[in-house]
Amino acid sequence: INIGFDGLTIAQSKQGTPIKLSLAQLLLAVAKEVPGPDGKLVPNPNKMWSDIDKGLPNTKIEVLGPPPTSGTRDSFHELLLEKGAKQIPALAALKKSDPKAFDRVWKTLREDGVYVEAGENDNLIVQKLEQNKNAFGVFGYSFLEENTAKLRGVPLNGAEPEFDNITSGKYPGARR
Repeated sequence: INIGFDGLTIAQSKQGTPIKLSLAQLLLAVAKEVPGPDGKLVPNPNKMWSDIDKGLPNTKIEVLGPPPTSGTRDSFHELLLEKGAKQIPALAALKKSDPKAFDRVWKTLREDGVYVEAGENDNLIVQKLEQNKNAFGVFGYSFLEENTAKLRGVPLNGAEPEFDNITSGKYPGARR
């Protein structure tokens, strides 16, 4: 029996274009700074998902998530963004050469309206996702599970945010 498992999910309206993300793509969407063409850090230029990867939808990036005072925000950083940063070669190299700068990259989110601190009320995020089919929300698996009529989970690194994937640890957002 698995006890004490939870999952941090990325979700979207069922009315939106389905999307699958890698953790690296998620980081490239929400980090304040990202590696530029020369590998040096630049202010994040990605406005559309397709700016990150031409295979992603040509829609504006908007991610609604918890504020810095939330434990969910801590999990978002540690479970998803830090791992995503490690998947990007320029940032993996930065981790070796300057660990403090590496940590600053995955811990510092955009302040230009792409990442929106939606408070600690996950029900509010669900409502906003219903109103904006192109937005994405960050919250615990239980809120996704309670709202499957309206929302779908976003697969991360090829794993669906589902109970079995969370309890087995296959889903990257699984937490104990």
